[in-house]
Amino acid sequence: MQELSNFVSGNWELFLALTIILFLLARTWYGPSAVVMVLANEAVQLINHKDALVVDVRTEKEYKEGHVMNALHIPLGKLDAHIQELQAYKNSAIVMVCRSGARSAQAATKLKKLGFTDVHNIGGGMLAWARDNLPTTTNVGKPPKPNKPEPENVESGDDSEAKKTVLVYSTDECSSCVRVIELLKAKDVDFDEIRIDQDADKRKEMETRSGQMSAPQIFIDDFHVGGCDEMCALEDKGELDAMLGLQDVSTEDSKQQGFVA
Repeated sequence: MQELSNFVSGNWELFLALTIILFLLARTWYGPSAVVMVLANEAVQLINHKDALVVDVRTEKEYKEGHVMNALHIPLGKLDAHIQELQAYKNSAIVMVCRSGARSAQAATKLKKLGFTDVHNIGGGMLAWARDNLPTTTNVGKPPKPNKPEPENVESGDDSEAKKTVLVYSTDECSSCVRVIELLKAKDVDFDEIRIDQDADKRKEMETRSGQMSAPQIFIDDFHVGGCDEMCALEDKGELDAMLGLQDVSTEDSKQQGFVA
């Protein structure tokens, strides 16, 4: 104990700096500007179910090497200049990401201090994303709309009848399920998702309807599209939009918005 006391007194500057750092970290994690840290698979759920905006604060070079689909690229050093651009998302879910989670934590804390209400930071960043085998893309995507409004009533009966019922059987931590859901969301298609890992009866239902045991399995109306590969093949051939009953949607735009394996 005496040796420890002597060491501390002889290195008080280092211990003072450590105390300040720990205080700042504690304020970041537990104070009024606290940011919620999430795992990579939890971030996927925020993206899929809350239309979370992903903000990548890495450098241009890092971003171009591969990023989360539809992520908005704002390098940390340029965040202040883009705050006005982000104002529309002030009450929307936002997921910050960088290489390891350090730079994105700084950016997330700044947004919280500016009044953004639902900010999350991916712990471990893109390194954790890669460890979980989650998909990335090098294409520039289309970030989700903030506070997405309810679909407007369609006056024309023909357009209303063209809309299809889309059902996706999925599981948690499934990269193929992520691709399918993100592709449908990019096309602004309403769909129902059934998590078979949470309901044994629904798993049996999926297996009976599709004859397959693996997720995802996609149905448009009563037609069994198949899994992720089959749906992406339809997209590549330009046939998916017609099956979904979409109007005025170009195949080229749809390809840019879909997840790339």
